[in-house]
Amino acid sequence: MINEPPAVPTNWWLRLGTAGTGLTLVVLGASMLLRLATEWAVDGQAQSVLPPVVEHATRLAHRLAASGVSLVALCAVLLAWMQRRTDRRMVSTTAGLVVATVVLAGIGPLTPGYRVAAITVLNVGVGMVLLLAFWWMRESSARMPYQPWMLPRVARLALVALILHTATGAAASAYRMQGLGWPAWVHLASAVLFIGCLAALVIAQRRLQTPPKVHTLRILMAAQVLLGACLFWLDHRPVWLNFTHALLSPLLAMALLRFMRGDELPLSS
Repeated sequence: MINEPPAVPTNWWLRLGTAGTGLTLVVLGASMLLRLATEWAVDGQAQSVLPPVVEHATRLAHRLAASGVSLVALCAVLLAWMQRRTDRRMVSTTAGLVVATVVLAGIGPLTPGYRVAAITVLNVGVGMVLLLAFWWMRESSARMPYQPWMLPRVARLALVALILHTATGAAASAYRMQGLGWPAWVHLASAVLFIGCLAALVIAQRRLQTPPKVHTLRILMAAQVLLGACLFWLDHRPVWLNFTHALLSPLLAMALLRFMRGDELPLSS
């Protein structure tokens, strides 16, 4: 009789983290596109420069993805409750993504029109936190056996600096609609802070990380800086250029967490 190997339990945390990450990226991307493509007409009303078909499709994708995020968050709460005595690794992560989901749902009705800059900044900043919570869930659940995963202090500083940089970028965009340019300088200063933290992190981890991870960070960072410089000096800023620059921030955050995972384990369930 042939002894079959024991079945590997399904990694539901990995699946929830993957689904939540994908849906949150859609929410962030759609929200960024709608915000960056919004201008104020002569009568003071907000209007989109996107073709109507593209605008409607983007809004529909945003609504569906946001509903999906709420469903995934609910599933994570149920799973955390079921495993509260056997596996507590994801309790704090689940709590964080639930809080972020509630905040985004609460400010959702205040977002259209983009007249309140603080709402725009909060929307983008909390959206980044939600993305990182789901991505953390995915990456940490891939560590086998289930090891605790603590980021070094410099990595935590780099993540905080990146979230700050993304939020100040949203502020620069929002206040530019009101004719104010000084937030762009704050955004530039936050970029210098993040680059410094990232450089310190790469130097500290240079012997522990594989070249592909380092190259990914370098390429994303270089693209972010290049596009940001173009936007800083251009008088007319195309929507596609603004959108590409904004979307690089969540991708950079995900690459940063992947860089810090510290192993090359397969991510299959």
